[in-house]
Amino acid sequence: MVNKMTLVKSMSLIVGVTISLSACAGADYRPVVDMNGHTQTQYNHDLALCQYQARSVRNNGNEAKDAAIGAVGGAAGGALLGAIGGSAGLGAGVGALAGLVGTAGYKEVQTENREENVVKSCMRAKGFTIFS
Repeated sequence: MVNKMTLVKSMSLIVGVTISLSACAGADYRPVVDMNGHTQTQYNHDLALCQYQARSVRNNGNEAKDAAIGAVGGAAGGALLGAIGGSAGLGAGVGALAGLVGTAGYKEVQTENREENVVKSCMRAKGFTIFS
């Protein structure tokens, strides 16, 4: 039988993992580059332009829709597990929150990875060799 504390602890774990996954640099990414043939001033200038470009491609238009779908799916799964454990309402609430947070976090990680790739591509186009 699943008790309420187990459900709350599981939800805390899901939220914690999601927050840590969404800690990517995104448009603020600062690549380590080969500075041979470049000045620090040039690097800073080009990096600022590339980061600006990465921020301009941010597109989370479907994030709310995706998060809502995640919440509905999580509520259904949580209600089922909660019913087995004796508390369908609590299970549905925990499941909805888990689905909402998980989906939103996943979408944010995708966006930040895309922004980081824009910064890398832009810096390469400006003649920098990127190490990491």
